[in-house]
Amino acid sequence: MRFADILGHDKPVSIINSYIEANSFSGGFIFSGPEGIGKRLVAQMVSQKLNCSAVDKPCGLCESCLKIEKLVHPDLHIIQNGQGQIKIDDIRGILREANFRPYEGAMKIFIIDDAHKLNPDAANALLKTLEEPPKDALIILITHKPQNIIKTVLSRCKRIKFYPLARAGLETVLLKDYSLDKLTAHFLGFYAEGRLGLALKLKDSLGLTQKNKIFDSFVLSTKPLERNLMEQNKDQLHDCLNILASWFRDIYLLKAGLADNEIIHLDRKHDLLKLLSKFSFKQLDDIMAAISESLLYLERNINNKLLLHNLGAICRVI
Repeated sequence: MRFADILGHDKPVSIINSYIEANSFSGGFIFSGPEGIGKRLVAQMVSQKLNCSAVDKPCGLCESCLKIEKLVHPDLHIIQNGQGQIKIDDIRGILREANFRPYEGAMKIFIIDDAHKLNPDAANALLKTLEEPPKDALIILITHKPQNIIKTVLSRCKRIKFYPLARAGLETVLLKDYSLDKLTAHFLGFYAEGRLGLALKLKDSLGLTQKNKIFDSFVLSTKPLERNLMEQNKDQLHDCLNILASWFRDIYLLKAGLADNEIIHLDRKHDLLKLLSKFSFKQLDDIMAAISESLLYLERNINNKLLLHNLGAICRVI
């Protein structure tokens, strides 16, 4: 893959190329923007471009490019720590490796994924390298929560912002490049909010079949909503609540006169239209507020019973 093949990131890619052409893409950079929009993919392509042996970089075919694509290049280091904090022990490898010359390529690349998870000790340990970076070392911090990175680290990095794809553009990519059917591409194009990575993650786990099970179980079922939700784990609850929010969003906007093709759940248009007369705008406002608060409670790990109590407004209306 080449930079030209990256869709929807023309501005950040242009900025990156200007730094590379000026021979000033070193030290610390922050790639910020929503989750799942390709920040890490671009960071890996930067690694390829800086270490590619071809004239037209990155070629994607030379030994260096292929090693970076497979994440086995000795000059590429990716730091990530799943759900936990990134601790000082995770950063010590950068502090050590940054002092050595590249093994095979022209530049050592350190990619810190979810950099907002750096704990204070790890962030402070990184400062010295950011303050006095070797000319042949590049540190890229990837984050969707730059506000959670300590200011001293932020101030020592150049920041490049990434934005989601336009919904129509994402839908086109899903149709052409991933051979999804039109209704699935339409749903994921809306639901992923321009985030290709999220759309690809959801296409198997939360496609039409799964999201329709949520509707049939929680919206159209005679079983009390709270009893159904009590059976779900945290991730399932999160998906259920987001799907419910998008369902009531469609009802609200259809009731307000939105064109049919602008609804998220186009495949369930018939069911949505049947429900328009059941809800007032005030009831829909209350339902959406209850779902939003419940998602906030879920993020804060508040007890599920309290969360479900907050959904009482929905249970009484549905």
